[in-house]
Amino acid sequence: MNTSYFPHAVLIFFCTTLATPSAASTVPPLRHGPARPSPAPTARPAPHRLAAAALYSRRSRRLVQSYLRLKLLEMREADLDRARRVIQRKLRIGDLLSETPPPLVR
Repeated sequence: MNTSYFPHAVLIFFCTTLATPSAASTVPPLRHGPARPSPAPTARPAPHRLAAAALYSRRSRRLVQSYLRLKLLEMREADLDRARRVIQRKLRIGDLLSETPPPLVR
């Protein structure tokens, strides 16, 4: 296979660590009835910054490794699915040996 796992691994790492917010935001429930003016915003302390050591902790590394293993498993299953479709003559043999298409194309 000519498939390179490195770009996928970088994408998964970015999506799981760098692109995720630090805390989940909540949506206030809908209010039925007359609209009340909202109170003035109050000052509150900034959320604590994550220490650099926490980014490289064993727990963080294990979490990223598990995400990467799951992504690799999904990619292997997709390639097995392509082989099954070739055997069922739904795909040409050249499609099996070519580069793996992006997930949205499948």
